[in-house]
Amino acid sequence: MDLERRDFLKGAGMAAAAAATAQAAPAAAQPKPVYEIYAAKYAGPFTSKLAFLLFNQGWDQDIDRYYYIWVVKGPTETILVDTGVGLTVAADRKLKGYVNPVDVAARIGVKPNDVTKVVITHMHWDHVGGIEMMPKAYPKAAFYVQKREYDFWTKHPVAKRKIFAGTADPLAYKLLQEMEGSPRLQIVSGDVNIGPGLDIMLGPGHTIGTQSLAVTTAKGTAVVASDCGHLARNFKEDTPSILITDLIGWMETYDKVRAKASSVDLCFPGHDAGMLLNYPKVAEDVTRLA
Repeated sequence: MDLERRDFLKGAGMAAAAAATAQAAPAAAQPKPVYEIYAAKYAGPFTSKLAFLLFNQGWDQDIDRYYYIWVVKGPTETILVDTGVGLTVAADRKLKGYVNPVDVAARIGVKPNDVTKVVITHMHWDHVGGIEMMPKAYPKAAFYVQKREYDFWTKHPVAKRKIFAGTADPLAYKLLQEMEGSPRLQIVSGDVNIGPGLDIMLGPGHTIGTQSLAVTTAKGTAVVASDCGHLARNFKEDTPSILITDLIGWMETYDKVRAKASSVDLCFPGHDAGMLLNYPKVAEDVTRLA
């Protein structure tokens, strides 16, 4: 009987150990969702000298630029990158070719309850102003902004100086401040994962707290970089625009963005005409990037 009891205890112990090992073993890694990325042009074209967007190169060359938001469609949710320009500022500035960004996104079937997250890359008027419409248009969406960016534009006295005020949107800042403290405004610090295959990356340079969104796609990891680079040439030629807050930080941001993306061709800039002209058109003023 003692032998039988020992065998029983030994067997039970081995079973318990196996169960404990199974519990301790990490679960098999789940594959990341694969997202599609669309560029949605809501205004433009606008013409300036190339040197405006490629640091001091091409003062004798004209170049067109467009204003976009980006739609990131996944299996279960839709994420927007940037909000575009609000209706009020678009009217005040008589913005050429302006269409409400919400209406442009709707051209590819984006419905109000589809949008769960909106990543505001920085708080210049042409990227944050759509906060005038989007909280109501997308009732389930949370809005993500970097703390250093938010604090600068809403609280720092230097932000009111002429050099910064020209790119500001006081109405948008007021509306964001009204959301502060609620779950709808997510003020983040640094690099943050916001879901499988979705990584916010801090990338100062253009502004004090510019951020981008790295996204898993069928082509590899893409970075919706917005004004981390105004043109694709900025990433490829390692040269920013002349709209600089921190030049050293910006050069380090280029290293970071290019290292994250599977290729430099998957670093999508903020105002490049090529995103509208050189990718498959899926609706009026909307192209599929990845």
